[in-house]
Amino acid sequence: MTQHQPSIFISHSSQDRDFALKLADALTDAGYRPWVDVEAIPDGSSWAREIEKAVTECGALIVVMSKPARDSEWVEREILLALDLHKPLLIARLDDAPLPIALINRQFTDFRKRHEPAFKRLIAALGKIQFHQPPPPPTGREAIKLAPTPNSLNYFKYMEQLPNGVENARIARSLFDWAKDNTDSLTFSGRSEPAFHAHIWVGAGGVVVFSVRSFSKQPAVEVPLQYLMPFPPYDQAAERLAVLDALNRLSTTPIEPSRADRRPTLPLAALATAAALDTFTALMRDVVAKIRGGATS
Repeated sequence: MTQHQPSIFISHSSQDRDFALKLADALTDAGYRPWVDVEAIPDGSSWAREIEKAVTECGALIVVMSKPARDSEWVEREILLALDLHKPLLIARLDDAPLPIALINRQFTDFRKRHEPAFKRLIAALGKIQFHQPPPPPTGREAIKLAPTPNSLNYFKYMEQLPNGVENARIARSLFDWAKDNTDSLTFSGRSEPAFHAHIWVGAGGVVVFSVRSFSKQPAVEVPLQYLMPFPPYDQAAERLAVLDALNRLSTTPIEPSRADRRPTLPLAALATAAALDTFTALMRDVVAKIRGGATS
């Protein structure tokens, strides 16, 4: 490998800088040309512009994945740009933080125990990449793209990483399947805490009747009562409080009455039994029927 090879961009949190520099040394020893922002950006340069240029021109990107990296907006941007440009992407995993949803289907090199063998495995994986020149950047309408969103496959794999993940993913799949049969559409959103949303098409733009959110500490189902307020009969406080009362009968932690004008959540664990899940879906069936009935009356 010669210095004419494309550079290897190392995406990392500043809290993992020492590791990133060790990785850069290992890559240099193996004949690669690492790019690390702490060393490669000239004084007086635009930091953001240099980062974008480096990702665009690199032959591959290695993301140093850890909890600080997962929480870093810049690491996320670098990953998404590399994926958008179809760059080869490798993962050096430092701790047990869940992989972000954009990386959930990718293999990683495990640095959680011994570093030296992991460096060798990572460099061996890099050696299998056939570097090529990137395609020309899109122009015009092709350049206007929506940000990537999780699909159902990635969403449930992501949730399985979280505490009690297998059980919560099972409950989430049941709610997803119910929504497919009983609501008008399902959409996904988010990367750091992805969610799916069940919509019904009423009024000018429709309304979300519930969302399943993969909060890292406690995944939950959210019933956005504040969004239901424009639609009879949920324009009446008593109807919203009745939904809240039904949620409270499933919850082990009381939901305050003030949440009737907000977006109360119920831990997915509260729906672990078939009876609890049936009770919740019956509640949602009633909500959907009442809103549809109010829209046609």
